[in-house]
Amino acid sequence: MPILRRALLGALALPALARAQGGWAPDRPARLVVPFAPGGSQDVLGRLFAQAIQAVTGQQMVVENRAGAGGILGGEAVARGPADGLSLLLATAGQTTIPKAIGRRMPYDPQADLAPVMQLLDSPVALLAAPNLPAADAAALIALARSAPTPLSYASTGIGTNTHLIMEDLKARERLNVEHVPYRGAAAAFNDLLAGRIALMFVSVPSVLGFSGGALKVLATTGDRRFPTLPDVPTLTEGAVPGFTASIWTGLALRAGTPPAAIAYWQQAFVRALAEPSLRERLDGLGVTAATGDAAAFAALMRDDLARWIRVAAPLNISLD
Repeated sequence: MPILRRALLGALALPALARAQGGWAPDRPARLVVPFAPGGSQDVLGRLFAQAIQAVTGQQMVVENRAGAGGILGGEAVARGPADGLSLLLATAGQTTIPKAIGRRMPYDPQADLAPVMQLLDSPVALLAAPNLPAADAAALIALARSAPTPLSYASTGIGTNTHLIMEDLKARERLNVEHVPYRGAAAAFNDLLAGRIALMFVSVPSVLGFSGGALKVLATTGDRRFPTLPDVPTLTEGAVPGFTASIWTGLALRAGTPPAAIAYWQQAFVRALAEPSLRERLDGLGVTAATGDAAAFAALMRDDLARWIRVAAPLNISLD
C-alpha cells in the first residue's frame, strides 16, 4: 500500500476508533514505556508496535526506555504516572508477577496499581542440553537428571527469572537432581553449555533463534503445541512431561484508574496492529506469536502466573533486596 494512502487511511481510522470508544482519543503523542535498555528484544518489540500503531491509527507513539531493577523502574513510571491513557507499559512477568511472587520489595503493587489492557505476545521456552550429555530427547534427559548420583548443573538468565522458576517447577514435579547456576544473560550460558560445563537450561526461543555461536542441542519447547519456527522440536507434553507448559509473555498495561474508554481504545488499536500481516511476519521471525484476548483475559493470565510462581518460589528462599 502506498505510504500516502496508508497515512490517510490511518488518519480516517483514528476518529472512527474514537467514536467506537465513547469519544475518547489521544490528544497528543502517547508513550510506550519499555522497561529495558535499548537494543534488547523487548525494545525491538516496542518499536515494532509503536510503528504499527501509527500505521493503522495515525496516532504517534514514542518509545521510552526505562531500564533498571529488572524492569521495575519502567513499571513504576507507569504505575505512578497520570491515569490519562497516554502512558502505556510494555509489560512482562518481570514487572507484574515474578517480583511479587519472590517477595521482592516494589515501589508499586502490580495488581492494584496497573490496569491490564491485553496480552500481546506469547513465546515458549526451549529446553537445551549440553552436546556431550547422553540424552537424545527430553524424556531421556529427565530420566538422566532424576537418577543422577550428583546434581546436574542448569543455567538460568538470573535468579528469580522465568528461566530459573520454570526449571525449578520442572525439578519439583519430576524430582530432578539438578542445581542452579545463574548467569547474567543467555550468551555466557550458551558458551558454557556448548563446552559441557553446564548440563542443561531453559532459555527463550528468541535467544535460541538469535544465537550464531554453535549448534545448540534443543530437546523440547514448553508450549501446548510445536512452535512454528522450530517445527521439528517436540513439546515437553509430547510424552516427556504431560501437561507441563510454560511461556514468556508480553502484554500491555496502563495505570489503574485509567478511563475504561481509553483501555478499550488501546485494546482495539493493538488488535488491529496485530492483524497486520507485515507485523505478524516480523514477530514470527523473532520467535514470538501474537496473542488474543481482552483485559479480563490478560488479568486472569497474570493471576494464574502469580499463583504459579508463588508456589514455585516458596521453598527457594529467594532474596534480591
